[in-house]
Amino acid sequence: MKRHFVRTENLARLEAGIASLAVRGAREASWLLVTGRPGEGKTTTLYHWGAAEAAVYLTAVQGMTPGRLIAALAERMGIPQGRTMETAIGARLVASQSAIILDESGFALDDRAACLERLRGITDKSGTPVILIAMPQDVWRFGQHQQISSRIFNWVEFAPASVADVAAVCQQLADVQIEPDLVQRIHAETEGRMRSVLNAIARIEGVARAASKTRMASADMRGALCEDYRRGRQVLSRVSRKGGEL
Repeated sequence: MKRHFVRTENLARLEAGIASLAVRGAREASWLLVTGRPGEGKTTTLYHWGAAEAAVYLTAVQGMTPGRLIAALAERMGIPQGRTMETAIGARLVASQSAIILDESGFALDDRAACLERLRGITDKSGTPVILIAMPQDVWRFGQHQQISSRIFNWVEFAPASVADVAAVCQQLADVQIEPDLVQRIHAETEGRMRSVLNAIARIEGVARAASKTRMASADMRGALCEDYRRGRQVLSRVSRKGGEL
């Protein structure tokens, strides 16, 4: 399988959301919330956009403190660690207007959103765009912190990949030609989760290599195309029946 980024409808949604920040009224309302199910390509899409736009990409972790967040931000920006690094970060952001992307931002809501409160203290002055990547179930938690939620100017919800998205990924990344009926099957069985789409393509390529085929149709594939996702659902189902014990 080839390895490069494929433009999808979710990227178009993201770009529209980011463009909307230009018409905000309050300078400090420069934050964008991005949500979506696991496997829909949030991290991959934001990483691609961030690399193209020279954004600063951070990933929050459980137990992260404001100090650790600022230290990580300074490290990504090439600013020496020390007592003046927060001032240096602010000055650099004013000059560059580089966006900050915070993945797994739900973790930054812990301890009364202390990490995000520290971050807003910097970006309020610079007007820097801040893109928060979160799970849908965390949205209500942002609403509990008005100092944070009032700075979120827009909210982009990633949707399941469309048939057109799956077709584009198959055409651009697969090492074999995947026929339209198999594209439709991939879309249906993966429920539009891009992570599962890529795993399905890898499985199709493996079958194609074994059979020395360069074109694959639905009839060429037996069994599930995305065993990884099906096994995951089976495990979760067993855990649920056992009351949360593996």
